[in-house]
Amino acid sequence: MAVRSVQFSRMLAPLLVLASAHCSTPPVSVPDADSASADATSSDIVAIDGAEGDAAAGDASVADAAMAPWLEPWAPGPRARPRQGFLWGSATAGYQIEGQLGNTDWAIWESLGRVANNDRADDGPRSYERWMDDVSALRDSGQTAYRFGIEWARLFPTRASWEACRDAMGDMAAKVATCRASASADGKRYYHQLIDALRSSPTRIVPMVTLHHWVMPDYIADPRMEFSTQGWMNNRMRTDMALYAAVVAAEYGEKVDWYVTINEPLVHVLAGYLDGRFPPGRTLEIDGAIRVITNMIYAHAGMYDAIKQFDRTTAESAGPITPVQSSYVSVAHHIRRMYPANPASSNDARAAARADWLNHKLFFEAIVRGNLDANGDGTVAATEPTNDPALRGRVDYLGINYYGMTTIRANAGIPLVGGLPVNEELDRGLPKTDFGWDIFPKGFEEVLVNYGNEYRLPMVITENGLADSRDVNRPRYMLEHLAAMFSAMQRGANIAGYFHWSTIDNFEWVGGYCPHFGLYSVDFTSPMRPRTARPSAMLYRDIIRTGEITDAQLMMAPAYQRPVRICPATAMNPRDAGM
Repeated sequence: MAVRSVQFSRMLAPLLVLASAHCSTPPVSVPDADSASADATSSDIVAIDGAEGDAAAGDASVADAAMAPWLEPWAPGPRARPRQGFLWGSATAGYQIEGQLGNTDWAIWESLGRVANNDRADDGPRSYERWMDDVSALRDSGQTAYRFGIEWARLFPTRASWEACRDAMGDMAAKVATCRASASADGKRYYHQLIDALRSSPTRIVPMVTLHHWVMPDYIADPRMEFSTQGWMNNRMRTDMALYAAVVAAEYGEKVDWYVTINEPLVHVLAGYLDGRFPPGRTLEIDGAIRVITNMIYAHAGMYDAIKQFDRTTAESAGPITPVQSSYVSVAHHIRRMYPANPASSNDARAAARADWLNHKLFFEAIVRGNLDANGDGTVAATEPTNDPALRGRVDYLGINYYGMTTIRANAGIPLVGGLPVNEELDRGLPKTDFGWDIFPKGFEEVLVNYGNEYRLPMVITENGLADSRDVNRPRYMLEHLAAMFSAMQRGANIAGYFHWSTIDNFEWVGGYCPHFGLYSVDFTSPMRPRTARPSAMLYRDIIRTGEITDAQLMMAPAYQRPVRICPATAMNPRDAGM
């Protein structure tokens, strides 16, 4: 690895905390701008103009509220209405709701005591058995689309079944035919039943499938094994994921047009290789993190090509993107609104811009324009892939997950970025969710306008929601964020769909069952796991029916309330365990 790539990888550890506020990933305990001291040597540090500090600005703190742009008054402007065929839905992940996936890295992770309260995914909604209840919930709340996962470990439950697929002879079409034959009949049937029920619903619920939502079969990734041999550390994941995508497209392509290849790739890197909260549980495994990012970028490109090759059937006769295609493919990328912690500090502003590039745009630049900033310095050098035909144009829409904002404070000891995120749980004068995250609809509008202008592609909000066990903040949250989305559309953002996270309460990774993200609650004490609509589910139904957010609705929405509890981040801090 080149010296500058090493510098980039050392920078990633503090930077990738910015990706941590996923729908189900609590704030993580990496050093933040209030507590971190530089551990880089002088030879690691890339010069940053004036990075020692802005004398005029002084040190940034939460008390900088008088000039904080996130506290400026905001109200959505004129609002467009969604186009015909707009995807109104909600989202789940296979492992978080299905159960009976004990043959995965995450099931092993649970057995190691790495989830709060020793919660288990098998104790969740049990959608592998109760999937019709999920379809009923979608139908009763008027939704027209559903994003869900197709689990690799469900289709290929054993090493033998996958190796029969991967090692099959012949061209790609022959291999895929062998793979479909070697896949689990029960697994294939389960997803066919779900998809058929969605499409046959009176409201016709459009399926959007996610191929990788952080979980892998245990024969691909086992957190008890030497991490460097497992999962995304293997370059073979590029071709394995492409083959898996080809199998899914061939098996379900007649019924499915919408695909997400990888959910929040940078969150997976952060939590698995830098913070240690997800499998494989590594902390500050810097070189591994950069290797995983690169493999994910090339894997996505291969998955895109495979889907295009094996899904040639248009399942939907009309939709929000014209002309109608046989497939629409993207990643679900976690995007946050970045601000300098001290708006008067040029160093904070510079660090925030660099964090925005590395955390957000680096991946999109690679798959949209074919420009891979391999060393993360914000430019694509002559020796780096530029307009690479193996990468460019591998995206049909921008999948955007939005949950809030991050502030960055300059720190000269951090290579390339020159800054660190401020602890998200600190009080910034904004309302909070049950995970301690700031509620910030203004940033949602700005993200959509900015990315719409930058890439000129359709966008789908693949996730947006909050943890709110009492459902006291979700109504206002939903109204404000959808109003922000409509306002962005009026300003030119080309938005094809919105998926609320989540359809039902579920297993929230390291947080277990404390946080409740669902439009529908689930009674986990009942063997039948009944789903019950929260008031916000019915509000969502009304919004879908009218296709608008009125000023009167915004004015009448109940004020945000302080959370009565903050859900635990994890069962164990990996640093305390010496990992």
